[in-house]
Amino acid sequence: MANPFELFDLPVQFQVDSALLSERYLALQKSLHPDNFSASSAQEQRMAVQKSAEINDALHILKDPIKRAEAIIEAHTGEAQDIEQKSNRDMAFLMQQMEWRETLEEIESNKDESALFDFTQEIDQEQKAILTQLENALNSQQWQEALAINDKLRFIKKLMIEIERVEDSFF
Repeated sequence: MANPFELFDLPVQFQVDSALLSERYLALQKSLHPDNFSASSAQEQRMAVQKSAEINDALHILKDPIKRAEAIIEAHTGEAQDIEQKSNRDMAFLMQQMEWRETLEEIESNKDESALFDFTQEIDQEQKAILTQLENALNSQQWQEALAINDKLRFIKKLMIEIERVEDSFF
């Protein structure tokens, strides 16, 4: 896939102007609308569909902070990351992950809505702090540090999904 920042003509940076991204997305999709290619050859129509799919994929990347960070790192290093081959070596964070999982299990078994609310607030604050750390690492071009921080963010995202699952089970 082409660089999603280039596709939307945006600067390669962690902060993305959401309004500008939406505006450019709509303009690109409008230019590729099937009605614009009704008199075109089958090959041109297929190319428009492929380009439209590429635009959708790029939008998905730019809207997701984890994927956006990976795209920034890849744009600067030329290396795509294989998350399946990675393991987090930050022992303190691994211990924190275990504590959070245990806390969530305890909250779920006790069906403690108040504790779930407090826990959600704690994790939300942690996520905000990690996003700030990630942006700082990317801005200072500390690619390996950014990758490690992005791994933390990936875990937080999974934990938030688990929190939502527990919340849903309460209701």
